[in-house]
Amino acid sequence: MMEERKATILIVDDDPQNRMLLRFFCKKWGFDVDECKNGAEAVKKANEKEIDIILMDLMMPKLDGFSALEVLKNNLKTKYIPVIILTAAEDTESRIKGIELGADDFFTKPINIHELKLRLKNSLKIKYYNDTLKNYNLYLENELKKKIYEVKKAYIDSLYRLAKIAEYKDRETGDHLKRIGYFSKEVAFRLGLGSEFSENIYHASQMHDIGKVGIPENILQKNGKLTREEFEIMKKHTIIGADILKGSHISVLKMAEKIAKYHHEKWNGEGYPFKLKGESIPLSARIVALADIYDALRSERIYKPSLTHKQATEVILKGDNRTRPEHFDPEVLNIFKKYHSTFEEIYETVRAVS
Repeated sequence: MMEERKATILIVDDDPQNRMLLRFFCKKWGFDVDECKNGAEAVKKANEKEIDIILMDLMMPKLDGFSALEVLKNNLKTKYIPVIILTAAEDTESRIKGIELGADDFFTKPINIHELKLRLKNSLKIKYYNDTLKNYNLYLENELKKKIYEVKKAYIDSLYRLAKIAEYKDRETGDHLKRIGYFSKEVAFRLGLGSEFSENIYHASQMHDIGKVGIPENILQKNGKLTREEFEIMKKHTIIGADILKGSHISVLKMAEKIAKYHHEKWNGEGYPFKLKGESIPLSARIVALADIYDALRSERIYKPSLTHKQATEVILKGDNRTRPEHFDPEVLNIFKKYHSTFEEIYETVRAVS
């Protein structure tokens, strides 16, 4: 059976005689003891070691007891350690200041050994209750995070399945959604947008065409060029998708709404539905726009054959009769230019494991 850890008392006093006396009795009562001669050392040790109670004098060099107390009580790691201030018998002013700074108890000099023992015993109870409360709050916080994660995951999973319905309706596969997610996450990572943005865009990008559930199948599956009227109806999938996703307070779904709405906008203003230009288009949508074009070029459709990676890369970087480099955010395009081989790896890997 594992031996229970002894409580540790940190004695802080610049007078070695005082430290020796306090150390003697604390050890006699079964405590482990650590000690230091000023407030700066006390703050350092309290952060580095497992301290249960601090017995601290006020008048010390370098960092006095008041300053050390203020630092300790404003640090999340040390604020719950009971601090017993050592004061003179009539030092009312110091007591008041100590209370204001968060002192847990006061011990009057000269030392009364029986009183000291009781004060330490009571302070240990306070420490135990504080630790219990802190651990319980931490447990509740972790449980809440788990529940939020589960709800978020279930919400995203439901929308992802709805997005798959839209893709199947368009005779595309769930692989298209996965690839868009991986492409977008790769670009976000290379742009240095951070792990949260990169993770969000991985999920959000897969809902980019969710609005296709509202487009008639005869238009989605038409074997040939759409008429002007049909194309106007097709454009509405951006608005429909944004409408499906709007109103959420979850960051990934807020991003998904923007992507659904704006992923067909072009950097030079030639896109739809609003003909936005440049940075007026949300960055997430600018990233997905390139990812979507690359995957569309690589994939076989009812109205076109698939292109090789080399052919698709050339279209994006040099242009053809439909796609031009000025359609894309220059920074996003530059990332593609540098790391386009990663796009090929993602495309082939997702296809291989499906």
